[in-house]
Amino acid sequence: MSAEQDDVDIDAEGVDEAAQIEALSEELAAAKDKWLRSVAELDNYKKRVRREIDDAVFRARQDLLSDFLSTVDNLERALELAAGQPQLAKGIEMVLKGFLGALGKHGIEPVPSVGTPFDPAIHEALQQVDSPDHAPGTVITEFEKGYRVGGRLLRAARVIIAGAGSTGGAS
Repeated sequence: MSAEQDDVDIDAEGVDEAAQIEALSEELAAAKDKWLRSVAELDNYKKRVRREIDDAVFRARQDLLSDFLSTVDNLERALELAAGQPQLAKGIEMVLKGFLGALGKHGIEPVPSVGTPFDPAIHEALQQVDSPDHAPGTVITEFEKGYRVGGRLLRAARVIIAGAGSTGGAS
């Protein structure tokens, strides 16, 4: 073998090694890309499952609370009717405060209504009535309290709002 032939063999081996290195680098990049996509997909899956679980818990909580919220409404009505009987009114008020306190411990709070501008996201309008005392679009009467937990509405407040012919100032 001559010196030139040895150089050609070394160059051929170097080219083969360079091609192998290039192929391995591409394979590594593809594997890394696939791994990163899998990690991102797993993270998205975890977030989606967490969101679905939170929604299921919220719906179950909402179903349960809708039954209890009607009890709060009935206690408030009973308190209004018991106004002439101080002992009975005091007892109903104590039960109502305890019940509202328990709801408050779980982050359930009433939606503001009377005197506030009508908001279809938290109020359900039952009727519009012209009022000389309220500005148009202001909630003037609340038939049923609305409740929310955090930023999510459990039940819309059922209200009467001042109509377009109302002449009162802003409340």
